[in-house]
Amino acid sequence: MTAHEYRIEYTIQRAPIDSDDWEDVGFGSSGASGTVNGALYAVESYVQNRQWETEPGMPDPDNLESGDPS
Repeated sequence: MTAHEYRIEYTIQRAPIDSDDWEDVGFGSSGASGTVNGALYAVESYVQNRQWETEPGMPDPDNLESGDPS
């Protein structure tokens, strides 16, 4: 039996209400895990704790809902 590792890559997007103009506000990866559930647990933790990555111009994860761009 061949062993496998799993990784979940994700993008967080937002759009104004009643708009289809989505913009990326963050992204990340679970990192390697021996199970899909392990990868899912990592993603859930990172998102819940606002530990995703951003690029210049993306809002700070801690201020995402406040509309503060920094």
